[in-house]
Amino acid sequence: MNLREALLLKDAEFQLSNGITATLRRPSALDLVEVIEIAKEKPAEVPFLLVYKHLMDNGKPFFNNPEEVKNADGKLVNEIFTKIEELYGEGRS
Repeated sequence: MNLREALLLKDAEFQLSNGITATLRRPSALDLVEVIEIAKEKPAEVPFLLVYKHLMDNGKPFFNNPEEVKNADGKLVNEIFTKIEELYGEGRS
């Protein structure tokens, strides 16, 4: 990843522990503001919201809503959420 990719929100790909490649949409400044607001009122919902918003399938969200994420494989959801957190931290020193 370089600065241009991060600033232009180029999708990030990574390999899950089961060998499947996942595509994540990089977070925008607006995403960051939204997650801060939600974390204040419903911190337990943040992982589900972030996986819903950032896991992509052919340019479209993989899940239809955060509730679908809650019913998915917990181990994989946690792994994806961890990668998304890393994307929110890109550029920090």
